[in-house]
Amino acid sequence: MRWPVLIARRDQDPDITGVSIIETYPDMVQVRADVQPVGGATYWGSMQVDTGITHRIFMRWFPTLSTTHVIFRTTALPSSTPDAPVWRVERYRIRRWKELGGRKRFICVEGELERTDIVGGDDGR
Repeated sequence: MRWPVLIARRDQDPDITGVSIIETYPDMVQVRADVQPVGGATYWGSMQVDTGITHRIFMRWFPTLSTTHVIFRTTALPSSTPDAPVWRVERYRIRRWKELGGRKRFICVEGELERTDIVGGDDGR
C-alpha cells in the first residue's frame, strides 16, 4: 500500500442563511492505500448509470465505511523553494466498496475524483 490517505466522514449542513452548504469532516483516520485509475471501459460504463467511477482504492478492512465518507490523498509536488512546499490534495467520493477474498482483510473502494487542489508554495495559496 503506497499512499497514506485520510478517510473522513463528510457532514453537510446548511449555513445560517440557508443559501449554501457547509461541509465538515469531524472523524478522520489515516490508513495506507493503493490508488489506481480505472480503464476507459469502466469509466464510460459507470457514466451510463450516473455513478462515475474514476479510481479504485485498495486498503485494509475498514468496517464503518459508507458512501458518506470521502478519501483524501495528499502528494508533494516539486517546488522552487524548499522552505515553501507545494501539495496536491485530491478528494474522492466513495460510490461503492466491496470486500476482497471473503475474509474481511482487504476492501476495494470504487470512487470518483471530486476535486483537486494545489496548496502551498511561494505565493501562499
